[in-house]
Amino acid sequence: MILGRGKKGSSSGVAGRVSLDGLLRRAAEIRPDARALADAPNRPHLIGGDPRQLSWAELDGLVDALAGRLRDMGLPTDAVVATQFALSSDAIIALLALSRAGLIAAPVPLGWGRRETTAHLQRTGARAILTAGRIGPMDCADMMRFAAAETFSVRFVLSLGGPPLDGVIPLDDVLTLPVAADRIEIARPDNPADHIAVVTTDAVAEGHIAVARSHNELIAGGLAAFMAGVPDEHSVFAATLAPDCFAGIALQIIPWLMAGGTLVAHPPLALRIVIDRLAPDGTTHAVLPAAAAAAVVNARLAQRPALRHLALFSRRPVESQAFAEAIAEGLAVDIFLGIGETAVARALKGQPGALMLGPDSHTSGGGQSPILVESRVGPEGHLSLRGAMVPRAAFPPGAENGQPPFWSVDADGFRDTGLPAAADKARKSVAIGSREPGVVSIGGRRFAESALRAAYVEAGGEIAPVIRPDPLLGDRVSGVVGDGRAIAGLASRLLETGVTPLAIPGGTRQAVQMPFEDTRPREPEPLLDPLGDAHSALAQLLSVARAAAGY
Repeated sequence: MILGRGKKGSSSGVAGRVSLDGLLRRAAEIRPDARALADAPNRPHLIGGDPRQLSWAELDGLVDALAGRLRDMGLPTDAVVATQFALSSDAIIALLALSRAGLIAAPVPLGWGRRETTAHLQRTGARAILTAGRIGPMDCADMMRFAAAETFSVRFVLSLGGPPLDGVIPLDDVLTLPVAADRIEIARPDNPADHIAVVTTDAVAEGHIAVARSHNELIAGGLAAFMAGVPDEHSVFAATLAPDCFAGIALQIIPWLMAGGTLVAHPPLALRIVIDRLAPDGTTHAVLPAAAAAAVVNARLAQRPALRHLALFSRRPVESQAFAEAIAEGLAVDIFLGIGETAVARALKGQPGALMLGPDSHTSGGGQSPILVESRVGPEGHLSLRGAMVPRAAFPPGAENGQPPFWSVDADGFRDTGLPAAADKARKSVAIGSREPGVVSIGGRRFAESALRAAYVEAGGEIAPVIRPDPLLGDRVSGVVGDGRAIAGLASRLLETGVTPLAIPGGTRQAVQMPFEDTRPREPEPLLDPLGDAHSALAQLLSVARAAAGY
C-alpha cells in the first residue's frame, strides 16, 4: 500500500528501493556468522523465556519461518497486524517478519489498556494481533484477546510466550523449534520502499490519530541517527527504547540494520543491567531516554571502556551542558527531540530545546543528500516540519475526507506540530516550547488532555485532576482529596473505563494501583500496645479451648 501518490516529494526516497527486509537480507548475506541480536540477561524476569543469541543467518531464518507462518494463515498483503512487545529479540523478529510477509505492523504502546487498544485496532482496521504473552506484571495476550472481541476486523490473536489462553494462538514453536523455511518473496508494485511499513499512534488535542510511514520514511529517520553515531559492522548497540513509536525504531533498529553490527535488546525498568552490561558486551553505541543518561555518563570509564556514542531521546528540551564532562572525555553525545510522531530532530549543541532553522545540514550534508527534516515557524507561531522522514498522507486511505482528527500537511508538505516556537534567524535556530496545547505527555506516552479529564468525569468526578510538569515523567496528574476511600473508589472506576494506572500515574504503592498522587499530609501511625495485643490473643485461645472441651 502506497500513500500520498503524486504529492510533493521524491518517490525514490533516501534509500531508493531498499526496504527493512532488504537491509536484513543484505546483512545476512555479508556477515552470516557474525553475532546480530542478543537479549539482555534480565529478559526471563520481565518477559519470560531464555535470552537469545542470534547470528545474522539465524535471525534471517527465524524471520523467514515466522513470515511463512503468517502467510499460511491467509493474511493478505498490506493487512494491518497490531503488535505489543517490550524491546526484545521477539519484538525485532516480529517487526522484520511482518515486513517480509508484506504486512503492516501497528505497534500498541506499552501501558495502554483495553479502551485505548480497542480504539487503535478499530482506527487502523487491524486484521490480526501479534503480542507478547506478558511484559512485567502486564498480561498482554489476555488483554488483547478481549480487545479483539470488540473489534470486528480482527481474525487472529497470536502470541509469543506466556501461558496458553482460549482464543489465543501460540507461535512459540516457530522460534523455539525452528525448521528450515522457504525463502519468502513478496512482489511489490512500483517502488517497494514506498509501501507502508509501520503505523504508529500520535495524540493531538482532539484524540489519537494513526500515523503511517513507508520503509523510506523509516530509513530516513534512522539515517539521522546513523550519521550522528557513524556505526560500522563492529559496532555494538545497547538499545533501551520501546519499539512502539517512530523514535524507538528509527534511533536504534534502523542504524543497527544499516551497519550490520550487533544489537543488545534491553527491556525497560532495569537501568542497572544496562550499565553492568556495557563492558561485557563491548557496547560502542547506547540509545537511552535522556532522563536516564546521567547514570551512564557518571559511570566509571572501566564500566564503559568501548562506549563512544550516546544517543539520547527526549520529548522535552534537555540541557546538554549536563554532559559536558563526558564529552570532554571523548564520548560523543547527541540529543534527539521527539516531536510527537512527526520526526526525531537533532537538538543543537549548547541551545537546549533548539533545532536548526530550515534544512538540517548535519543530516543533509549541505545539499548532497535528501533533506531528512526541515523546520520553520508557521504563521500561528507553531513549529512546522517536513522532510524525508515526515509522513505526507493520512491513514487509513481516505481518512482525510472524514471527520478530524487525522494526519494532515499543507500544500508545501509541512506538518503543523502545534508546539510553540520562536525563530532566531541570526543563529539559524528554532527554539521550541515544552508542551503542545491540549496534549499531555506522561512517561513518553502522549494523551489528549480532554480524554484524560473525560475519564475522570466518567469515573465519578469526585476529584478534579491537576496536570503538573514533572522532571522525569514529563507531566503528572495530581489531586487533593479529603477522604482516602475516594481514592480506592476512583481507582477501580478508572480501571473499568479502560484508563490504566500507567496512563494516569501516581505510582504503584504497596501493590495498590493509584490513579494520581495523594498529596495529603500523612497521618501519624497509631501507637502499638503489645500488652493489649497479647491479652486479646490469649482471650481468643481460651475461648477456643473452652469450646473444644465442651464448656
